Amino acid sequence: MEITEHILTRNDCYKAGQTIVPKGIMVHSTGVAQPNVDVMIRAWDQPGVEACAHAFVHADGVTETLPWNWRGWHAGKPAAGKVSANNTHISFEILEPAGHTYQGGTMIGYDAKKNAPYFAAVYRNAVDLCAMLCQKYHLDPMRDIIDHSEGHRLGIASNHADVSHWFFRHGKSMDTLRADVKARLEGDDEMTQEQFNTMFAAAQASREAADAVRQASSWAAAAWKKAADSGILDGKSPQAPLTREQAALILERLGLLGK
Repeated sequence: MEITEHILTRNDCYKAGQTIVPKGIMVHSTGVAQPNVDVMIRAWDQPGVEACAHAFVHADGVTETLPWNWRGWHAGKPAAGKVSANNTHISFEILEPAGHTYQGGTMIGYDAKKNAPYFAAVYRNAVDLCAMLCQKYHLDPMRDIIDHSEGHRLGIASNHADVSHWFFRHGKSMDTLRADVKARLEGDDEMTQEQFNTMFAAAQASREAADAVRQASSWAAAAWKKAADSGILDGKSPQAPLTREQAALILERLGLLGK
């Protein structure tokens, strides 16, 4: 699985800048016959879009669209008295192949035989991504991975059918996905620490390279320049997430920590 990065910096969800401590993973599919990740990025990377997941899973790999600890907009409205999965779960959208439509939430004209190679590729990438995230955040694959429809039954998400409406057409389910993630972590196909470190390092390098070339958003450009000119910030990577240690250094430079 190859992880590339295209953070949706123009999406209002990213601009909100809220973070979470990940407690689980919520699996989605897009509900539209569009396998091209670039098309989805263009559609979501703009103001006014009331949705944002952490990644798109496609046949060629995974495109990260939010930092993993960012609060996404993917679960919709929870049941009364329940906490939204937006506050607890990392999310990803599996891109669906071309050639079908929807009627009342049901796939119409979906050719499972024709789409079998495509599904095998995105399913494998979804398993690999879940395994990486479980390892990174110490999640239990049998307990902490759900799809949107399961989230609704738990009261932490809105009423959507994904991905159970699609997986069964290829003999898969969330139960098989969870089992395959567990096998990926614990079985003969276990992801070794070296493999995890290599995958994570590649994703981190991609993130740092992308951050290095981004410019400050227009609404923050003047303040960013002042902060850089005064030495409070180093003038690099204006749209990168701020760590706690970096925040502490900024407060010290502002003289707000005392002696």
